Amino acid sequence: MSIETYLPGEKAARIAAQVDELAHETADGLHGAASSIRTGGEKSSKAIEDLAKSTAAKLDGAGTFIEEHDLKHAARGSRQLVRRYPAEALVLAAGVGFLSALAIRRLTQSCAKTPASAAS
Repeated sequence: MSIETYLPGEKAARIAAQVDELAHETADGLHGAASSIRTGGEKSSKAIEDLAKSTAAKLDGAGTFIEEHDLKHAARGSRQLVRRYPAEALVLAAGVGFLSALAIRRLTQSCAKTPASAAS
């Protein structure tokens, strides 16, 4: 079912436009995160650099996927997978949340370091 089933045409079009805008912002954010991870990974050891490159490639892939695919179709498919595999979906969501929090924490800590505090 489409959003037009539940809302009048003008509201549905406005909401659809907002969803598209959010999708583009999300894709841009994923590409930006990938770039930040690559930059940080280049300053780290080889093992961390390899992990950073792999993570950045996956984030870029996710951003490209969001840009290229219809979100309604993706949401429908996601709901079907979650209904079929609820425990796995919960574990995956927890893992993604943990990894995201870890990446954000590392990025904010590395950005918070100033040259004066790094020298001491």
